[in-house]
Amino acid sequence: MTAIAAHEMPTRRVARQPFKLPLVIGLSLCGVIGIGVGSVYVGRSQLASPQAIVAIPWPTSPSMPVVKGKLTFQPKNGRGLSPAPDPRLVDPQPAGLLPRIAEDGTRSVEFYARPLTPTSGGLADAPRIAILLTGAGIGQLATVEAMVKLPTNVTFGLSPYSSDLERQAADIRSEGHEIMLDLPIRDRDTPPGSAGPGALADALSVEENQQRLFWAMGRFPGFFGVSGQFVDRISQNGTVRAALSEIQKRGLGFIDYPANDLTVPLDKDLRPQAIDEAFQRLEQKANKRGVAIGVAGTTPLAIDRLRNWSATLASRGYRLVPVSALLHEDG
Repeated sequence: MTAIAAHEMPTRRVARQPFKLPLVIGLSLCGVIGIGVGSVYVGRSQLASPQAIVAIPWPTSPSMPVVKGKLTFQPKNGRGLSPAPDPRLVDPQPAGLLPRIAEDGTRSVEFYARPLTPTSGGLADAPRIAILLTGAGIGQLATVEAMVKLPTNVTFGLSPYSSDLERQAADIRSEGHEIMLDLPIRDRDTPPGSAGPGALADALSVEENQQRLFWAMGRFPGFFGVSGQFVDRISQNGTVRAALSEIQKRGLGFIDYPANDLTVPLDKDLRPQAIDEAFQRLEQKANKRGVAIGVAGTTPLAIDRLRNWSATLASRGYRLVPVSALLHEDG
């Protein structure tokens, strides 16, 4: 009887609970499928190649509707600058739409510059300080943050290596900021490619440097001048200097910010305290010379410190002006 009872026990359980067998089978299948999917996912995640650079599209601005084949412009709250390019200032070349001096004598250095706001009272004769953000456009999110958070008198130096440059330039100008072309120059003591594939260098011929200059100029419209590190990186009679003669011929302004004795680097040391100390040196130079230019990279830290510093600049007796204003005697 014991043997028969032991044999009949499983039969009774199956009869009383018939629903467990499909349930067990279903759970088993789900487990097998889950393991298979998990294996595929893990395998793919292990085999996927990491991307060193992730392309982030430049955000579409409501102030800058895009019409196919034509760039349109609607300034915000009176902040925006005039549309670019102006047909009078365009020289169509294989490299793109290069700047030129108009037949009526109009030059980009005046036409694309941010107009200087009339000032009365104590600030009319106050020391003037300009700020140039270099390398703008490469860090697109930081560039967006800078153009909406910083005063309109802050000047942007756009890198030709940036993507979606025409829209970036148009959006920056729509927020009221003037722009410069931040030209890459390779130091003669560094290997080829260290400043990027389009950098000018004395190791190249005059013709090659001119082609690279035209490539950079054709990347986007609306810049009033060219900025960069020139004297420290090129020789007095080198091929780069010969090619740079095109800048003045095409009606553009020019700033060599490391060699200019009016400039102060603001973020060589990326500690917040060091940047604030650089602001103090900038103010001291403005007190001594009457004008000064602060140069910083387009980084979140620099933007944050600039925003805080500029908010109280007028109350301390200084006048923030665009970089272009320091290129004119009436600035």
